[in-house]
Parts: sequence; structure tokens; C-alpha cells
Amino acid sequence: MADYNFADQYRAAGLAPGSDIIRLRQSAFDDLRENLNIDNILDLTRIYFGLTVPSGTDWFRNAFSENDLSFSMIDNEREAAVLAVCLLSASLSDGNINAGLVPIVTAINRHRSPVLQPNFLNEAFHRLDELSIKSEQGCCITVDKIETPKECQISTDIDDFEESPTDILKLAEIVRTAHEASSEASKTIVKQVTDVVYPLVERVDMLREEVSMLWWYIGGWSRKLNKPFADLDIGLAALMAGLDLAHLTQRKNGPIAARAILQRVFIDCRSKPKKEITLDSAIESLPDTLIGLLDFPEKLKSMEDLCPVSSAIVKYQVIGGNAAWHAQFKKSTALDPTILFTPIELSMQIYRESLLLSNID
Repeated sequence: MADYNFADQYRAAGLAPGSDIIRLRQSAFDDLRENLNIDNILDLTRIYFGLTVPSGTDWFRNAFSENDLSFSMIDNEREAAVLAVCLLSASLSDGNINAGLVPIVTAINRHRSPVLQPNFLNEAFHRLDELSIKSEQGCCITVDKIETPKECQISTDIDDFEESPTDILKLAEIVRTAHEASSEASKTIVKQVTDVVYPLVERVDMLREEVSMLWWYIGGWSRKLNKPFADLDIGLAALMAGLDLAHLTQRKNGPIAARAILQRVFIDCRSKPKKEITLDSAIESLPDTLIGLLDFPEKLKSMEDLCPVSSAIVKYQVIGGNAAWHAQFKKSTALDPTILFTPIELSMQIYRESLLLSNID
């Protein structure tokens, strides 16, 4: 969808606006695409899934109504969703990781369906994998970029000045030329060193992340509970492993091997792991000793509908067990707390939610 065609997208949604309308939408679309921020991405995702937008959609409506006064958000859910998913797709193709991560998290393992264009979720998964691979490959680092500064070409001027040492204007010109040459040489060498050092720093950070994950993987030990994952209920292990791995992840998108790492850490160590678990059973397996230890950023309060597993954990910690938290969870997420997950999907869900919250916080 990165090379989307508005006419195709409208047709796929069962809409048939005229060519003039499409041109008007394109103009507003291009303006929005250049200025999307994270709050816009969150709103676009809600529009894409037909969820309520708490902050309102004035910024979205006004952008399109400026060129077409007939544009409205009332009884126009499908067209709004078309425009929203096109903006998300375009932003993702521009390298905006959150434009893919937010919809994937919001879909909560396909328990939510978008208004239209569900294939965008497949595109988002694929594009995020590509970005993960690209970040792991990094760029070619070579010290050959650092060159010896060129010799300052003022020797001739100095020779001339020696013949008339009382020429103050000539001396001033020599000093000015030397200063400019020195300043330019300094800027050049700083840029060359920076171009080499920054990629090295990124590579070191990535290696540090990989080493931390490797030791955690080898240990198979929950950092929060200080127990081996093999000894935990599989629902609890899924949550703790996802949170641990997110804490160890330094990049916005995380490694492409995240799923495989989680699979080996808490599932492959069991002889007969459960195939499916309910969300509420996993949440209610959290021990009382964890209360207060699982800190979520303040931003979660405005993203409970988008990060339902994190929201469920917070509500369980605040309200308590015995299904007391269910009603508040349903109210804030419009989801049933008994929805089913495979253990790995639950772990990946809390992992991605944690990455998203970390990206925004």
C-alpha cells in the first residue's frame, strides 16, 4: 500500500467519489503526511479501527474540509478510515515505526478488526520486520572517511608580507584567511569524525542490547519475580517474559528475533505447554508481590483502548482480583477480558505494548 492509489483504495472500500474529490483529498493528504506526530498516529489508528477518538478529530476533518467544504466525519466512517489507513501506510513507508506498531498493538492479535483494509496489518508486520533487519545490519563503517586536513594556502601571502612587514592591511588579510581556513578545516574534520563515531555508537548500543538479551535468554530467569520462567504458570510467564524483553530492548522496533527468543525462554522449556490461555487468567496469576513493581508510563491512561493488556494489568493491580476489574476493563477497551491468546501471542502483545509506550513516553 506504500504506492497506494486513492481511486483503488476508495473502490476497495465500496466508495466511488469523482476525480475532482480525489484530487482535493490528495492535496490535503500530502500536507498531513509531512506533519504527522505521534498523537496524530494514535488518532488515525482509532479512526482506522472505528474507535472513539477522545481528543476529537477536528485536526483531521479541518485538513480535508479546507479544500472541500462538503467533507464531514458524520456518517462518513468508511471514507475517514480510507484516508486514515492511507496516511498510516504512507507514514510507515517513510520510516515511521509507530505508524505500523500502533495499529498492530491495537489489533490485539486480530481480536479487533479495522473498519476496512485489514491487509494493512500484514503490510505493517512486513514493513516493521524490514526495518528491524535494516537496523541490525547497520551501515558500513570505515575510518577512511577521516582525511588529513589540506594544507592552508597562505604561504605565498606570508612571503609577500615579509617584503613589506609594515603593511597592516596585508597582515589583517592573512590573519583573516588563516582563520577562515582553520575554521573550515575544523568543521570538515568534526563532520568526518561524527560520521564515523555515530554509527559506531549505534553499533555498540546494539551489541550491548544483544549481549543483555543473550544472558537473559541463557538464564531463563524472570527479572521481576526472581524465579525461573519454567516454574511460573505459563500465563504469568508470558507476561513477565514480554515485559523483561521490552525492558532490554533499546531500539524502537526491537529485534526481528523477539518472537523466537520468547518462544524459547518460556515455552520450549515445558513438556506440555497450554495451547491457549484467557487474558483474565493470565492477569489474575500476577502475585501480590508485584503490585507497585510494574510501573507503566503516565501516557497509558490516555491509551488504555490501544494497549489493553497493559491496561488490564494496571486495573487488576488497582481494583483487585475476583473479576472486580473486568467491568472497568470492558469500559475502557470495549474488549472481553476472557479473550483467548496463545502464550506466545500474549507475550508478544505485552512486549509490543511496552515498546510503544516506551517510544511515546
